[in-house]
Parts: sequence; C-alpha cells; structure tokens
Amino acid sequence: MARMAAKTIITALAISSWASFGASQSRKDVPPAPLPEAIARAKTAFLTNGGGSDLAYDEFYAQMKKWGRFQVAPSPSEAEVIIQLKYFVENGGTKVWSSTNTYTGQTQVHSRQITEPQLEIDIYDAKTKDLLGSVEDRPRLAVREKNREKEMINSADRLAFELQQRIEPPHPEVRTN
Repeated sequence: MARMAAKTIITALAISSWASFGASQSRKDVPPAPLPEAIARAKTAFLTNGGGSDLAYDEFYAQMKKWGRFQVAPSPSEAEVIIQLKYFVENGGTKVWSSTNTYTGQTQVHSRQITEPQLEIDIYDAKTKDLLGSVEDRPRLAVREKNREKEMINSADRLAFELQQRIEPPHPEVRTN
C-alpha cells in the first residue's frame, strides 16, 4: 500500500514538473536567431518567384517595395542577395480510418490525402549562390477559391513581416524611473 502511494506521489510530481516546464516555455520566450551578416548588411536584393503562386509573389514583392529596406535590383548580378519566394504543397501521404455504426454493425472505411501548402522564402548570396537563410509560413486551408486567395495573400504578408522582424528587430522599450 505504501509502495503504491509512493508511486502515485512520484508520478504526480513528475507530471506537475513537466507541465510547469512546458507552461513556462512559449514562442515569446525564444528570441529569434540573428541572420547572417551578409543579409543584415545587404542594400540591394533581387526578388524572384520560385514558382507555385503568382499571387503570393505579387503580394510579397509589393510588401518588400513598401518596406523599402532593400533597393530592388533588376537582375541577380546587380544584387547583393537574392530573395526567392516559392509555394509548394507537401504530400503527407494518406490517412485511413474506419467507423462502425453501432446500430447496424456496418463498418465503413474512409481515406483522404494529407496535404500541407507552404510558402517559403530562401535568401541566397548573389555572388556565391550559397543559401543564407529561409523563412516559411503555412497558409490556412480553405475550400473556396476566394478564401484560398486571401490565405495566400495573408501568408505572403506574414513572411514579409517575419523577414522584417528578423532583419530589423523591434527595440525593447526603455524605461526611465
């Protein structure tokens, strides 16, 4: 009996310490890693569409022009970095499951393709063509074409914002007492 109580107490302590550790960690607690110096000091960028969505590229291009951090170069040879936006759908295989009607006892088997759309920015050194960094976003799934377009635009906006935050992180407020 005492042995069972000890196991219960140890298990409860383990779960509570694990839960408190998990609760104390959040995305806000993790500072973004610095980007390579080549990206931080670059003044010119060639923006290119790696394929998949002209709409996302057009929105990303507009956001980059609006930001004004980089002078958009007309060709890769005139840029310090190349920023490529690409859209792709990752195939996660097929999910198969079954359900049984408890009244009739009939079992039905269901399946569906698991797909995950993604937008990704790859940043390359224009001279060496080395990959310097990547940022990705996953547009939310939508059934209607109009909503898919909205999600594509929102995803491109989030990518542009994420890139801005990594290159020019917001400065913490300075408090004076």
